[in-house]
Amino acid sequence: MVQALVVDDKEENVYYLRALLEASGHQVVAASNGMVALEKAQIVPPDIIISDLLMPQMDGYALLQAWKSDPVLRDIPFIVYTATYTEPEDEKLARDLGCDEFLLKPTEPDIFLSVMNEVLQRGSVKQPAHAAALARYDKEPLFKLYSHTLVRKLEEKSTELERVNRVLRQDIERRERAEAALRENEERFRLLAQATTDVAWDWDIATNYYWVSDGWSHVLGRPVPASGKVGDVWQALLHPDDRARVLETLQKDLRSSAHVRSIKYRLRHGNGQWLHIDERTQIVRNEKGQAIRAVGGFIDITRQVRLEEQVQRTQRLESLGQLTGGVAHDFNNLLTVILGNAQLLSEEVERDPRLVTLANMVLQAAEKGAELTRHLLAVARRQPLEPERLDAEKVVRGMLPLLKNVLGTRVQIRLSFAQALPPILVDAGQLDNALLNLAVNARDAMVEGGCFTISAEAVQVNEESTETDPGLPLKPGDYVALSVADTGSGISADDLPHVFEPFFTTKAEGQGSGLGLAMVFGFALQSGGHVSVESEPGQGAKFTLYLPCAQGDATSGGRVSSFDETLSKTESKGVVLIVEDDVDVRDYVKNALKSAGYQLQLARSPEQALELLQQGQVCDLLFTDILMPGMNGRELAKRARAIRPGLKVLYTTGYAGHDIHNSLGQSELDSHVLHKPYRREKLVVAVELAMRS
Repeated sequence: MVQALVVDDKEENVYYLRALLEASGHQVVAASNGMVALEKAQIVPPDIIISDLLMPQMDGYALLQAWKSDPVLRDIPFIVYTATYTEPEDEKLARDLGCDEFLLKPTEPDIFLSVMNEVLQRGSVKQPAHAAALARYDKEPLFKLYSHTLVRKLEEKSTELERVNRVLRQDIERRERAEAALRENEERFRLLAQATTDVAWDWDIATNYYWVSDGWSHVLGRPVPASGKVGDVWQALLHPDDRARVLETLQKDLRSSAHVRSIKYRLRHGNGQWLHIDERTQIVRNEKGQAIRAVGGFIDITRQVRLEEQVQRTQRLESLGQLTGGVAHDFNNLLTVILGNAQLLSEEVERDPRLVTLANMVLQAAEKGAELTRHLLAVARRQPLEPERLDAEKVVRGMLPLLKNVLGTRVQIRLSFAQALPPILVDAGQLDNALLNLAVNARDAMVEGGCFTISAEAVQVNEESTETDPGLPLKPGDYVALSVADTGSGISADDLPHVFEPFFTTKAEGQGSGLGLAMVFGFALQSGGHVSVESEPGQGAKFTLYLPCAQGDATSGGRVSSFDETLSKTESKGVVLIVEDDVDVRDYVKNALKSAGYQLQLARSPEQALELLQQGQVCDLLFTDILMPGMNGRELAKRARAIRPGLKVLYTTGYAGHDIHNSLGQSELDSHVLHKPYRREKLVVAVELAMRS
């Protein structure tokens, strides 16, 4: 293997010779002028030197003279390889100074290698060809000896330069205009790239060189990598589940004839979150159809994806709600009959303990059925809510005894509440249920015990915060963020997006219904708030309920529970007109109110009820179902009051509050609503309160 010293001030010439010689198994050392070449050769003498003539500082002639004058270097073969000094006089001067071969650029690679090998085989010319010439060169400065050659070449080129000068000026003007346009376009592109928050890039496939816009830092929260590292960094940021698919399709698109590439995947942000990315790329190909360049960009569509997931989740809940609402109506009618008659039966057989036990079992089963219906309505966000002004801290502290029983002695409870929390406007019972469900989940996640932390703080949501956190689809306003955190096993990344879906559970069969978190989610959304979750495997979980603050003097609406809190101790009775299309429910209400001392009139439809009133039937209270075939309860009450002004009305329904509001509108509910199923005492108290109103 030969070590060659290549001396040329032009990098492209050095690159060519290096590629040629290394391909033939030789080593190459490069120098940009004669002075550098001498320094390198004196440190490590090469096997052969190949030098240009026209170079700065020390040109090839001066280098050749110094080389052949050096006792160590003069035995090393010297080849002149020039494109400037091409005349016979130039070659003669070089040979007089002792060069071994004189080659003109460009020389065919095979010829060049053949000449080089021949020189190596025969060895160097130790002395110049003409001793007399060398003596002359020693006496005069070298630049004088070949200055006439340079003058001659300048004269030859002068005419040619003048001839092409006009053309060059025209070319320069055109180039200047083109460069100005290019600079303008580049500046426009730079400004566009800076103005957008998206990421743009330009990839030279052959050199693997990337240009990336500043949007990289904005979107990914990471510094822009070096141009040669962009591809590696991008691959490292790909989600493990997406990496194989993305890289395989990339190679496939580059090998195919495709010119446009579109793909979606996930990249890890600098804060550890996974971003959903939409990439669009234009593939540039050469005349052979080979991909040589790719220009494109990607945008962060995480907010869009989360909103789509939210819409899909809402649509699923809406479908479930429609199904649940219809089923709940029929089921509540059945439960009303079962619950009421079982209670009456229990009172009738109170002297027979065995029959009382059986009747109570029926009552308990009916209550459980009613509770299950309420759970399904909560999941579907169709439960009748009774929002009231609450102090979140008082609610939590009031639940501590129950929470301690649920969590057990191995779990420590910690509370952390901000000062002066504003009151919230939610349903107290449903808030208790939500906290209880979250506590049960935390207990199951902390098998070995741990810490259960409840905290709360006031937060203000504005347009900016909803833009920056797409996972928080809240209307602008004031909220209390009530957080529940545990130190349990955490939730896997695959399960995290599904935790609020109805019937989704990671517990063993028979250990969970999959409705607990779905109920929490439904309650939060129906209350005008939201719920979020943060968790990683082994790091516990944190659920945050965003509950709307009570505005002004907001208080609870008409609460059905008030019927349970007030028992009549008077003997005030009257005539009740019962309008109910379900015959079993109608008969049960008749028996319950008759035993309470009321006089009753029955109507199976609104039309029949109006006929009775028009005929002069005495009526102190209209007790009517809300949604019936044909005329609804609200329309019936309106027409009945036209016949009998000041008539008192009590509504009842087996439908959820959501469906009633959709049918009649919130403003139309001007009287109390008694929701099915109900016990006899609740029915009686409701009627008494309506009579007094």
